[in-house]
Amino acid sequence: MEIINYSSFTDETSLEPNTTTTTSTTTQNTTTTTTLTTTSASGNTTQTPSPAASVSINVTWTFNNEINVTNVVMSVYNLKSSQWAAIGLGVKEAMGEAHVFMCKQLANNTIVINRYINPNKHEHPEHAGSEQGGILTPVQQQFRDGVVICQFTLSNFNIERFQQLKTISPLSQTASYHPLFAVGLLNSTNDPQKHFDDSHTALSEFVQLNQNKTILYKINSTDDGGSLTFVRVHGAIMVFTWILIISTGVLISRYFKNSWATNFICGKAAWFAAHRFLMSMGAILTVLGFLFILVFNQGSWVEKGPTRAFAHSITGVIAISFVFFQPFIALFRCEPDSRFRFIFNYIHAFVGFSAFILSIAALFLATYFRILKDTKARLFMILWIGWIGLIFIAFEIIQSYFRKKSNESGYSNINVSNTTIGEIVESPKSSTTNLTHFVQQQENTLERKLKHVLLAIHVLIAVIIAIMMTIFIFST
Repeated sequence: MEIINYSSFTDETSLEPNTTTTTSTTTQNTTTTTTLTTTSASGNTTQTPSPAASVSINVTWTFNNEINVTNVVMSVYNLKSSQWAAIGLGVKEAMGEAHVFMCKQLANNTIVINRYINPNKHEHPEHAGSEQGGILTPVQQQFRDGVVICQFTLSNFNIERFQQLKTISPLSQTASYHPLFAVGLLNSTNDPQKHFDDSHTALSEFVQLNQNKTILYKINSTDDGGSLTFVRVHGAIMVFTWILIISTGVLISRYFKNSWATNFICGKAAWFAAHRFLMSMGAILTVLGFLFILVFNQGSWVEKGPTRAFAHSITGVIAISFVFFQPFIALFRCEPDSRFRFIFNYIHAFVGFSAFILSIAALFLATYFRILKDTKARLFMILWIGWIGLIFIAFEIIQSYFRKKSNESGYSNINVSNTTIGEIVESPKSSTTNLTHFVQQQENTLERKLKHVLLAIHVLIAVIIAIMMTIFIFST
């Protein structure tokens, strides 16, 4: 049995259905169980909580594979008269198109179970029947010890009888759905009104009506910001590390070997010293950021499945592994003039660029998470991806142009040859005068100036994007 914890409400759209009729029947033995628990509250502590701010919903379904019946129990806590609580099953991680099961507490405390379909975003849900997948049969509807109980079964999933209603596919026991929760008021005719702004959510994980899984969803409006502190710090560290520090280190290593070959720091060429410092800092900060999210998840891993959260965890951990082992790989590099040096150069470049590309994917996937999904973070990541491609293309064009102009050939950015420049870039053995003369033959003044201007623009853009992403992370 897998257990996953969630802690905030996200996304928005209406959930304003009509009503349907209910009947009664019995339950049966079970073989698989799924439990979901949710509590509504405001994510913005400056606003007055809604009348349903203290409502919590516990949904458990059990599947009997012998008779192909799913038994569902909704236990709703702190639901008041003339209020409703609903769970939806949607293909998308957003309030909107979904199969909706609503538990109502009428003004006289009578409990009613209704089924709806929400075909389009911001449209009133419509009555749903067996033609939308399975037959709903109410089993228990009662108000006991302050808890509203709504129990029903879903059976007879006969594909031949299914009909497509607008954009909603018929409900299936084998399909994967995002759980959606919402709470709202009933009007004088017991029709549901739109859910409260602080009382709805769409979970990122997938569930199935025939799958053995437990999901505990709770939110506490008094400590939600604090509980996500480790997540926010993790995000901020990764953003600055990979957008600013790592990207700058990659550019310096690839395009500034000649430009900074005559400047030294601690006896090493400036480009090499800068690259080594930036990448070492990047490795340390990346591992630190990983520890923050590891502590937040209490050492547990993201649930395996076709979700963005799982994809983010996989791309992220591979990138972290690459950047962690990269400094150790560097310890075994040959001397610049060794005939085996090219092996290290290619391995070092492959591991580095792979980690960098994976980091971009991981950061982009993170923009779909609840602390960023309602911000412009995704737009900034798209801008960042575009800029990274543009800056590399610009450097390559400049380098190719001036190399062709000076009729040079055989130049390599990763020093695969045994030329004197291989010794200059890491362990210079010649005089500064000779080095200057050699580098000037490799790279003229205009080329160096253009590269420095591009690097300065890159750092400025990286800083702006990193700051904006961090603001989004901490402002939601």
